[in-house]
This record gives sequence, structure tokens and C-alpha cells, in this order.
Amino acid sequence: MTPLARAEQLAQSIGLAAGAVGGASVDQYENPTPDSEWRVKDLVNHIAVMLVLTRDVGTRTAWDPALLAANPVPLLAGRPESEWAPLVNSQAEPAARAWSEPAAWQGEVGFGGPPMPAEALGEILIAEFAIHAWDVAVATGQHLDVPESLANTMLGTYAREAPRMRSLGLLADEVPQDVHAPLFERALALSGRNPRWGSPRAGGGKGCS
Repeated sequence: MTPLARAEQLAQSIGLAAGAVGGASVDQYENPTPDSEWRVKDLVNHIAVMLVLTRDVGTRTAWDPALLAANPVPLLAGRPESEWAPLVNSQAEPAARAWSEPAAWQGEVGFGGPPMPAEALGEILIAEFAIHAWDVAVATGQHLDVPESLANTMLGTYAREAPRMRSLGLLADEVPQDVHAPLFERALALSGRNPRWGSPRAGGGKGCS
């Protein structure tokens, strides 16, 4: 895949995450999510962190490691929750734009861990933004339409990166899944999520990952 194609998929994935955040109402912020340790509010904050770091890493701008543990992130701190979604959405375009140049996909970068190839990190970001879009969507009763090409990229990324990410405590254990299941469901399972999970508050059945 060319850097341009990767950049387009990253923008697409960021758009899914920002759209899911925008579609969640504040009164759903305490809803449970597929990650048992996080509520929707925590996921919104995490997506905000990811957007800021994606922008800064893409432009090779120095960033404060304390951002990784900030809850809420400075972007959201002191602001009413009713303003969180617009603030998150304001960071989507700058984050995508930072990776729109081929140079962003070259060399090595750091994202809170040891330096790694920018190309590999960019592909992880493609997968993670879409996964978190699903986390928010399923926790708040939204439909998420993930293009087949994006799901295919996600599946390939998790097939390659999930063991390492799991060893670092970044992913839960893989959920058994039918090899003939849709690509996106297989990517969810590889990331440690149960594709059948549903929030009781969003009208779905109970589940866990």
C-alpha cells in the first residue's frame, strides 16, 4: 500500500472515531464499553489523546509523555462534557493532515514506547481508531459502517501486531472467531473484543471482551 493510500485510510478511520464520538450523547458517557475498565467518557478522552499524539507524531513535534495518562486530557480539562465532542472533532482534521505527506510514513517514531517504523505505527493507528469507533458506537447504540478495504487492513495489522501489543498489555486475549466471519468481526476478535458485545444501556445483549 502506498503512503497516499495509507493516509487516506487513516483519515477514514479517524473520521469513524470522530463521528462515533459526535453521535454519543453526554447522558451516555457513563455507559459501559467493550473494555470493562472504561466507560464511554474514558473512551472519548482516549480518542482525544490519540488524536493529539497522532498529530504531533506525524509532524515530528515533541509531546509531553504525561499526556498518555491524562484524564481528562488538557484539551478537555475544565470544559463541560457537552463541549467534548466538538473539541474532539476539531482535532480530527489536523491529525489526519499530519500524515498526509509521504515523509510522515518514513523513518522511526515513538508513541509512548520504543521507537518503531512510522509505517507500522501508522497502520496500528488506522486499526485502533476504527476499533475505538466501534467501542463507542456499540456502547451507545450507533451503527458503524466500516468499508471492506479498511477492515482488511485492520485484520492484517492485528494479525501482525496483536501478539506484540498483547505482550505489552495493550490488548486483551484474542476472542475465538469463525475464520469465515466478516473481516471486521475477525479484526475485532484479534484485538480482544467480542463482536457480539452489546451494552445493556444501548439496547444490546450483555457481553464482555
